[in-house]
Amino acid sequence: MGKEFSFQWHITDFCNLRCKHCYQDIFDRSRELTYDRLIHIIQDISGFLKEQGFERLSINITGGEPLIYPYINPILKALDEIDIIDEINIITNGIIMPDIVLKGRYERLKYLKVSLEGAREETNDLIRGRGIFKRVIGNLKNTNYNFLLMFTLAKYNYRELDDMYRLSQNLGAKGFILERFIPLGEGSKIKDMVLNSKDWYQVVDRVATWADLTVEDLLPYKAFYIDFEENRILGALCNLGESCAVMPNGDVYPCRRFPLVLGNLSQESFSKIYPKILDFRANFTKGKLKGKCFLCAMEDCIGCRALSFSLFSDSFAEDYQCWL
Repeated sequence: MGKEFSFQWHITDFCNLRCKHCYQDIFDRSRELTYDRLIHIIQDISGFLKEQGFERLSINITGGEPLIYPYINPILKALDEIDIIDEINIITNGIIMPDIVLKGRYERLKYLKVSLEGAREETNDLIRGRGIFKRVIGNLKNTNYNFLLMFTLAKYNYRELDDMYRLSQNLGAKGFILERFIPLGEGSKIKDMVLNSKDWYQVVDRVATWADLTVEDLLPYKAFYIDFEENRILGALCNLGESCAVMPNGDVYPCRRFPLVLGNLSQESFSKIYPKILDFRANFTKGKLKGKCFLCAMEDCIGCRALSFSLFSDSFAEDYQCWL
């Protein structure tokens, strides 16, 4: 497999919801760049990666809510013409019917990734607002686009895992994704909803039964993708150094959940920022980590540095959710 890179592209902060767990604390269009500037950024990133021998680039377009961004169709059309781009996904709250907004069938657009906060109306609407669950479910039943469901796990929903599985299947999703709540932005107001190590163990233990594995097999993974199309379950390791997040004003974060600015693509080229992404990841060696992460013998795991930073303002602190 050739070299690949991915990034989460926040093209706008503007959103039609105010979810209680949101990473954002800005919800207007004040940080948006012009369409021409956005195209320059993607050409800069893709051109540099191609020069460096990368063969594949995957992009998750999000916001805010990307389906209310006025230039979403021209952006998708431009991305469709860049050969190194292997896959585009749109992360959306599902409030707007995509079949009305999206004006074409884009070759590289693989999935809509639709966010829900639970398999039950009362759970979801506690976080996303009254009536949102029914509205999103209705849209999904009437869309012709392939979609995945995305669940962000916290204390208010992690016991609904089997129901999330059934809901995803019943709606015709191609699979679903399980991620963890990390308190940033608006979400910092409900920091007490972060899963502790016992809670996360229960999540991983349940996923292990679906995959016919042991919980120890899944220890290093921080998110899971249950893929119905390929009948498999994939775990996601920390992807620092292999990915990044690009914010509406061009700021580059090492991870969306790690709001440290490594550079700005409206002011400098990706060739200057990419080495900073690698250096940032290289900084987290076992010898620098603290607590049980310092002592851990698992080579491929550095815990979740973003979670440590958000909870303790210390990116080297031990992983709060590790049960070892």
